[in-house]
Amino acid sequence: MATNVVMSNGASNKWVGEEYSPLLAEVIAVMVEKEEAFYTGVDYLAALAPSGDSIDEGWRQRAAEWMFRVVDFYDLDRDIVNVGMAYLDRMFAVSSLHHQWGDQRCNIVTVASLKLAIKLMEPRALNLDDMVKLATKMGGGFYTPRAIIEMEQEMLWKFSWDVFPPTAFCFAHHMICMLPDEVPKAPTKYLIQELAKYQSELAVCVYQFVKFKPSSVSLACCLVAIDNLDDDCLVSPEALTVFLDRVFDLFGLRHDDTEILFLMNELKELLCHNTDLKEFVALIRASNKPSESEPSPKTAAVKTLSH
Repeated sequence: MATNVVMSNGASNKWVGEEYSPLLAEVIAVMVEKEEAFYTGVDYLAALAPSGDSIDEGWRQRAAEWMFRVVDFYDLDRDIVNVGMAYLDRMFAVSSLHHQWGDQRCNIVTVASLKLAIKLMEPRALNLDDMVKLATKMGGGFYTPRAIIEMEQEMLWKFSWDVFPPTAFCFAHHMICMLPDEVPKAPTKYLIQELAKYQSELAVCVYQFVKFKPSSVSLACCLVAIDNLDDDCLVSPEALTVFLDRVFDLFGLRHDDTEILFLMNELKELLCHNTDLKEFVALIRASNKPSESEPSPKTAAVKTLSH
């Protein structure tokens, strides 16, 4: 499946992760607990009776792509989209709005989800009038600031104010910290980080991944990234064994589980349909500056993915 998500680097051109430690293990334990509480894994589209204006997988993909366009336009952290889509999926999983509304009214949930994610993750706030204009451009129709605010309040009530879900990329970032010290930060850990991040951005656009926990998706992202490293920065079998043992200890996930293998295959298919992986890796490496005094590039590539 091809998406309209452009390749990205993120805010840094170097590896900035923590070292593996008991404190990191405690942080991960809290994230896993929150993951269990927040993500339902409900196939909320399955029970929908098809109609001309009901939402479907294509509608959800367009919602995610719209979020990416907004955060890129305003130069915001791209992980906001993962959070925003987590809100959207949870809202539809715990309510029946998508059974009652057509796709245009469901766009209000998209806008409110992104607005709430930006509010919680960014020091800057988007003007509400701008959000209304963006919503109109997304799906037509007419939206009022009051409708968006009311939807945001409804979401907070439905979520019981549990609004900090761990995302697939957040999990992947912490998993990469579990690689032993012998694995160099540059370029190896940096490459794994950027490849995993890009895969998580592709995955959040695809409805099929909603049924899986972000931690499982993140492990699959990391393993696919490790499999696609250049020959001069491969992870040794010994280091990989240490990494996999640590992941199993903290997440209970095995690299050879059927679910992980399935997710890896799906991610490889996404990469195959959306980018020239060798070119992307070369661009990531080019952005990895050894001097910390040099400014970080906004993106590792500016190529738009093929449709």
